[in-house]
Amino acid sequence: MKFLYIATALIGAVTVQAAKLPSGAPCKPDGSMGVCASGLCIKTPDQPQGKCK
Repeated sequence: MKFLYIATALIGAVTVQAAKLPSGAPCKPDGSMGVCASGLCIKTPDQPQGKCK
């Protein structure tokens, strides 16, 4: 049973880490397109999406 909990935690950690967007990738500040690796998504009001910095 412990193995199942550990395996689930590891799979979750890998999934969260893989979801980071690289610098220059399109993004939305609300994170709906993924989260920037730097944590910074720059979007101007007239654009539908921004870019990771």
